[in-house]
Amino acid sequence: MAISILIAPPPQAWAASVNIAVDTTLSTDSTADDYNATAGNITITNDADISFTGNDTLDLQGNDGITVINNGTISTTGSRAIDARGIANTVTITNSGTLSANTQAIALNTVTNFTITNNVGATITATETAINTVSSGGTIDNFGTISGTGTTAQTFQLGTSTGGSTITLTNHVGAVISSAGSSQAIRFNENTTIINFGTIKNTGTGGSLSYRANDSTVILKEGSILVGSIGLPIAGLTGIKLQIEQGFGQAYFYSTDLIGAANLTLEDLSGNTVVAGSAGSVGQGANESVDELLGLRTFNLRSALKRYSAFPKQSGKNELYAEPFSFYSKRGTNNTVLGYKAYGAGINFIFPLKQHKLDLLLSVGHSELDLQGGHDISRNNFLAGVNATDFASLGNFKFSGFFVAGMEWHNGDRDIYTNTTSTGKLNVTSDYTSYEAITGSHVSYSYSPDDKNTWKTEVGLTFAYSLIQDYEESQYFTWEERDFVQGSIHIGEELTSKINDKLTVTVGAELEHRTVLSGREQSYAINGTTVDYKQGSFWESTAAGRLGATYLMDDNTLAYVNIDSRFSNHTRGTYGISVGMKLNF
Repeated sequence: MAISILIAPPPQAWAASVNIAVDTTLSTDSTADDYNATAGNITITNDADISFTGNDTLDLQGNDGITVINNGTISTTGSRAIDARGIANTVTITNSGTLSANTQAIALNTVTNFTITNNVGATITATETAINTVSSGGTIDNFGTISGTGTTAQTFQLGTSTGGSTITLTNHVGAVISSAGSSQAIRFNENTTIINFGTIKNTGTGGSLSYRANDSTVILKEGSILVGSIGLPIAGLTGIKLQIEQGFGQAYFYSTDLIGAANLTLEDLSGNTVVAGSAGSVGQGANESVDELLGLRTFNLRSALKRYSAFPKQSGKNELYAEPFSFYSKRGTNNTVLGYKAYGAGINFIFPLKQHKLDLLLSVGHSELDLQGGHDISRNNFLAGVNATDFASLGNFKFSGFFVAGMEWHNGDRDIYTNTTSTGKLNVTSDYTSYEAITGSHVSYSYSPDDKNTWKTEVGLTFAYSLIQDYEESQYFTWEERDFVQGSIHIGEELTSKINDKLTVTVGAELEHRTVLSGREQSYAINGTTVDYKQGSFWESTAAGRLGATYLMDDNTLAYVNIDSRFSNHTRGTYGISVGMKLNF
């Protein structure tokens, strides 16, 4: 007897193509099915995890007017998670989940009006090209992450039709477009505009952007990050632009390469000077503010000498005046000059040489300058010289003058945007020296209506000279030597009132006009390309007020406190305070 045994294989799930002809919501996970739209003007909403091993997980089959809303996952290990090729007019894809494929996550061609939105937290990923448009037009808004992960990845390939369609890609704040390949993160053809508020980067060996046809524009908005060179591999292109809007005074350096760089039009939309040769700009705050800050030092020194001249002098005794001081100054910004905050402290010493009717001066200080555009400068300085109080007189008119000279050491650092680092930013440092000389003279007229009050009117001239040596910052920026001369005229009125035998109060006001007499041009270079800078403001009119008090502690010690305020057509306000002491010994 023969016995036969039949063993049946276990049941298997076979892949099936699911057709969709009406508005449909997919809510069941699938690893075996692909989906085909068989009608136009429908909405397909996916809330499931749909993973496929073949091509075209969701195939729109050329039907017009389809809207795809993905809240889950649409993926394939083959090509095209969403195939939107062959659509004549419109298609809308909104991704709030995950779209992924081996070759292309989204593929379009011949679409005249597509809309792709990748929301916050959503991802679109492909080994090669995440989004590929051929002969199409439309808009892409990325709020999430779009990436190409392969070694030859090209995250975007944007191609418009020859009929005049346009593509606008906006990468919003916090959004990321990345590539890990040897090609570009974004390769784009004619009539394309790319607006970047977020991050576009290539973490591989390739570049960030590549211009491939005429009439295309890239706009880098304030705070945006770009990592990887800007490629221009085709010569003779027209209408290609790089527009940078990182903010007035913000420094940057974007490297461009290949043969078409000469055809790239560079524009800075924030009002900075942009330098070709790549695309670079550097804030001129240190250059623009040197005149104002030297004028502020001159004013502070002149004010200290006024206070000193008002102190009672004692014959037969040596005297030493020591005055600690501090100041704070803030300048607003406009379309020609950068804003800044400056603050510092120091001490003035005055030692009278009575036999020569001269005073020895020494002023030492430290200050910080915080410039608009992420540029900070720390400064240490000294001035030394002589003062001649009332060296000549004619009735109630008295003549005084002073001369000082010194040095200042500057240590700066600025944060720049650049596509040459892995972060898209770089801290650039500087170290340089300047030399200053200040001289001034004035005539004063004093009038005392009684034995307690004295009015004093003063008119004077002041001249200052500064020489800033040439220096190189740690990356990209080089500055040529610059020297300049400034001159000012001032008129002041002061009332000194003796309250009692120990306390005296002084109130004063001053008007000053200052201008740069020579040296208004600064030559500098960005990555070897030289520029002559002639902009900025070269004059300033100021009004200042003063309130001070002195107190006679004993026959050998006098203490005082003084508060200054100063306003100008440039600065919102400068405030200073000094507390000093005169010692007899």
